[in-house]
Amino acid sequence: MIFILKLTLNMELIDTPNPNAKKIIPNENLLTKLNLDNFRIFVSEKLESLEGVESIFFGPNFLTITKEPNIKWDLITQDIVDIFDKL
Repeated sequence: MIFILKLTLNMELIDTPNPNAKKIIPNENLLTKLNLDNFRIFVSEKLESLEGVESIFFGPNFLTITKEPNIKWDLITQDIVDIFDKL
């Protein structure tokens, strides 16, 4: 079962087969509003500063966040949403 959570107008947070990773699909309007390089720099700086985020992978129109195995998604999901709400 795939779980998609629309948390904000700026992004969708989607479960992946890896329980420690979630896929984020930014809203198309957000990507057209921001320069893609600036978007990647801003988002990666903010996400990497979150405690529990292990890695960030950028695809052409999505990104995947991998968390540390000992961290629960409940603890960092709102922080991730807040970052996208500020864009």
